[in-house]
Amino acid sequence: MPIRHRIALIGLAVASALLSGCGRPADIAGGAALAAETGCVACHGTNGRGTGPTFPNINGQHAGYMYEQLKKYRSGERVNIIMNDQAQQLSNAQMELLARYYAAQ
Repeated sequence: MPIRHRIALIGLAVASALLSGCGRPADIAGGAALAAETGCVACHGTNGRGTGPTFPNINGQHAGYMYEQLKKYRSGERVNIIMNDQAQQLSNAQMELLARYYAAQ
């Protein structure tokens, strides 16, 4: 297996471990507030359902997957003009909280 695949698997394992507390009441309340504060709700709604046909539904996605995608948007590895800018404004802890929140929807 190529080294980059091994690194990706390790990253996913770490993210999964970090996000294993998905759905705790503190995550729900804090995530809802952060989603509103950062503007996530404008496109993804409070329930994780896209507010229009061009915005994806993210409710119920695995928290580790969402966290990894936010990191990729922030680094520029994944490109979307809106999401790259949004993710640049988020800390790792904020990305974890948002991922847990939307996974619990």
